[in-house]
Amino acid sequence: MSYKIRNINKLVINKQMALPLKFKTIKNRENYLVSKCNLEAVKLIENSVFWKNKKKINSIPAAIIYGPKGSGKTHLSTIFRHNVNCTYLTSLTSNILEQIVEGKNFILDDFSPGARYQSELVMHFINQVTYKEGSILLLSRLSPLEMNWNLPDLDSRIRSILASEIKLPDDVILYSFIVKYSNEKKLYISDKKLIYILERLDRSFASVIKVIDMLDTHSLENKEKVTYKNIKIILDNITEN
Repeated sequence: MSYKIRNINKLVINKQMALPLKFKTIKNRENYLVSKCNLEAVKLIENSVFWKNKKKINSIPAAIIYGPKGSGKTHLSTIFRHNVNCTYLTSLTSNILEQIVEGKNFILDDFSPGARYQSELVMHFINQVTYKEGSILLLSRLSPLEMNWNLPDLDSRIRSILASEIKLPDDVILYSFIVKYSNEKKLYISDKKLIYILERLDRSFASVIKVIDMLDTHSLENKEKVTYKNIKIILDNITEN
């Protein structure tokens, strides 16, 4: 067991849960919950005028979504790929410039200065995609202002593109989600057990989905209710893998 127990303010959750919290799921995309922590990023990828009509900011055909690990950037990019046909990349190599054709779109994941994204090549890549009237969605843990490319023109260009931050959900939103998701699964878990789970999970929707899915599978296969023992076994198994 290697998980750390987070301190959750149960009084705040109890008070906030009395308020109506509205969530939205993206059409045809199961398990992606839209809330205040990712709303602007969702609006960005759904903006067909920006992506399909080529009306870019400052003539640069790119936008960046940034946020910490577990915030849902990659999941959101999967939805983007469904809406906008594009090539997914985790690094740039010199032969990539040969693959840029008219109107081609790209996703660059884990985008930050370094060996996988070298400054000169990134600059040539952006210039070529711009010339060919394509587009680029950048995913990063860093905001544009936190990146140092050691190339003034590239620093300026990256910092001028449209950017949207995804934050980790707060405990109230995460609690609301775990209630909603477990109810959808018709899996009864008491409030005390839900808090027990949240105190031991990473603060992300993906973590909640994984644990509830595993509890649901275990409950169905063994025809038994959710117990603290089963929760602990599943949490321990997740942290070991």
